[in-house]
Amino acid sequence: MAARPSQDAPLQLHTVQTDQPLATVNRLLAALHVALAAAAIAHRGAHVMLAPDLVLLFLWALSQAPMWRPVSRAAFPSRLSRPALPAVDVMVVTADPDKEPAAKVMNTVVSAMALDYPGGRLSVYLSDDAGSPRTLLAARKAYALARAWVPFCRKYGVRCPCPDRFFAGDDQLDLGDHHRQELDDDRLRIKNVYETFKEGVEEVMNDATLSQSWTKADHHAHVEIITDEQGQDSSHSNSGDGDGDEDAMPLLVYVSREKRRSSTHHFKAGALNVLLRVSSLMSNSPYVMVLDCDMYCNSRSSLLEAMCFHLDGRRRADLAFVQFPQMFHNLSSSDIYANELRPIFWVRKKTNRPCIASVIFSEFSSNLGACMVQTRWKGLDGLRGPILSGTGFCVRRDAVYGAGPGSSQEQFSGVEVGELKRRFGVSNGHIASLRRSGTGSTIVAAGDVLPQDAELVASCDYETGTEWGEDVGFLYQSVVEDYFTGYRQLYCRGWTSVYCFPATGSRPPFLGSVPTNLNDALVQNKRWMSGLLAVGLSRHCPLASAAAISVPQSMGFAYYAFTPLYAFPLLCYATVPQLCFLRGATSFPEAASTLWFAAVFASSSLQHLVEVSVAKRGLAARTWWNEQRFWALNAVTGQIFACLGVALSLVGAGGRAVDFDLTSKASGDRLYRDGVFDFAGCSALLLPATTLCLLNAAALVGGVWKMVGRGGNVSGTGELFLLCYVAALSYPLLQGMFLRRDPARVPARITAVSVAIVATLLSLFG
Repeated sequence: MAARPSQDAPLQLHTVQTDQPLATVNRLLAALHVALAAAAIAHRGAHVMLAPDLVLLFLWALSQAPMWRPVSRAAFPSRLSRPALPAVDVMVVTADPDKEPAAKVMNTVVSAMALDYPGGRLSVYLSDDAGSPRTLLAARKAYALARAWVPFCRKYGVRCPCPDRFFAGDDQLDLGDHHRQELDDDRLRIKNVYETFKEGVEEVMNDATLSQSWTKADHHAHVEIITDEQGQDSSHSNSGDGDGDEDAMPLLVYVSREKRRSSTHHFKAGALNVLLRVSSLMSNSPYVMVLDCDMYCNSRSSLLEAMCFHLDGRRRADLAFVQFPQMFHNLSSSDIYANELRPIFWVRKKTNRPCIASVIFSEFSSNLGACMVQTRWKGLDGLRGPILSGTGFCVRRDAVYGAGPGSSQEQFSGVEVGELKRRFGVSNGHIASLRRSGTGSTIVAAGDVLPQDAELVASCDYETGTEWGEDVGFLYQSVVEDYFTGYRQLYCRGWTSVYCFPATGSRPPFLGSVPTNLNDALVQNKRWMSGLLAVGLSRHCPLASAAAISVPQSMGFAYYAFTPLYAFPLLCYATVPQLCFLRGATSFPEAASTLWFAAVFASSSLQHLVEVSVAKRGLAARTWWNEQRFWALNAVTGQIFACLGVALSLVGAGGRAVDFDLTSKASGDRLYRDGVFDFAGCSALLLPATTLCLLNAAALVGGVWKMVGRGGNVSGTGELFLLCYVAALSYPLLQGMFLRRDPARVPARITAVSVAIVATLLSLFG
């Protein structure tokens, strides 16, 4: 996208608008819901189910803070002055070539190199935490591809900078003054280069000798500025004309930090901190963009959009980062695992297969959707900014280093060298970078950085005795380093952020991949929940930092920190009413209590249905149901184990930190696309869900049998409805245990253990 020269009067680079109608609707719904919930709890009285009800009310109250003042923003990249653009370092992190296929990782790398940004001010750093020679060789082949792909994207204004997606059909471009035959010839040439690249990467990945020559746990540091196969210099050096900086090839650097079994490596946060130090010796760009290895760039203008916020003179000097939404290219139409993360980021889609009900509802939802866009990140943006979300964000380097707003690198220039070395380590090159402006071009030649300097800052022992991970860089106290760093390192120091959501009809800025089997989805959620709850129950609890940020924002952060506590009320509601119904008792103290709780359930369900339908621009009952089902399933699987793990670590019984289980990006997706649960590979993580599912089914059958035997006594009407609702939610589990015979059914050992546990419970309480 071409940029216009700057005018005498600065052009407005972005706009922001408060969604006041949405805020009003949210507040009215909240008032109604809290009134109903208060009445229901008052009728509950001192009952065994009072505690879970209070937990639900507590979590619901926290969840309302992000809905209080939602805003919408728009960016205008065409108004930027390209000569004034600052340098940017793009950081891509990969950790396992078996779970994260090299071809996908390299497509992300190449797409970042092809962004619409001056090549002399764009650097891409690839962290290979496995230290695999296969990834290094693939990176070299990716650079050879980029030397052909990047000029092609610039020449024809290619919309999608990811070559895999481009050749799969996402091939929008601007022909401009070029002839169609010229485009066809260039396209064929680039496609041949890409096919050669894919064949080369596949050959590397299948090379058994390379697989045997390395170990993930122990390897030396290795830093390499990638050059092409002919050995030509990959530096940013200009060609001598005025367009050299604009037309230069972006820098590509491969970084594999040293790893030893005896040293703590701090997962992704540790890898990013190494990239910060290595890049400081080379490009030292004032802005850093972080991408997961499967989150490829889908719009060439995404970085320019981020700069519309960072460079707008009307914006306060306290803007730390711009967060983009996480969107995904492999979502199925049913999305049975709720991978879309709609409540957080929100993605508006058109209904692909409209039904009569959706047509009737569409006019209402479209009109309401014009003012009503439910998403937590838009709501947090109306406070002081969204939560740092792990990928797809552009952040100021000095903010991550621990500087305060407005201080920039001037904060470090007045500090003695000894103090800087105590905080940042002993590397003279890195210390010098702290005092260097870093706003100019990132011209770096391969010989300008000594290998020993780069490998020093990537060594295991470099951070020993420093403040890295505690007050400098991405923080280590939680496996959810993004959430914790944004909260403690940025917001608590006075920084703010913005949420840059693409306008309707625009390209998603980045597209990633989602887990396509149930085990990967549950493991991923368990990791998130464990890290979040550990923060919530630590001395860094967001509710204790209301003075440093604000009460609404602390509530927004606290909601996610305490989300795993949903496991407690759902566990109670999946056992107590079932046992009561089976024994002919009731978990509701009086008939009026049942009506109040029915009203609360209806209010919550209707609010959720409207929220989903507005996002989908039509009646979205299936999406509503899938989100309800996976919310309940996640609560009684990943969230239960997260609570147990954090509790054990707090009392010292666990003795082990929260695991960082890497999600596979290489699994098949046939069942997921067909809307069928894939239970293959499920471990004991699924056991609570299958056990509760069987208990509910047994209680439903046994309770109805006894109810019929008592002449149709309807004293358990509330319990009967709840048990039927749970049975409908858990039908895929029942189907996977008893009705399916394919390899992706629930493992027989899990079914057997669940049957034994339920039989024991029924013998004791039935």
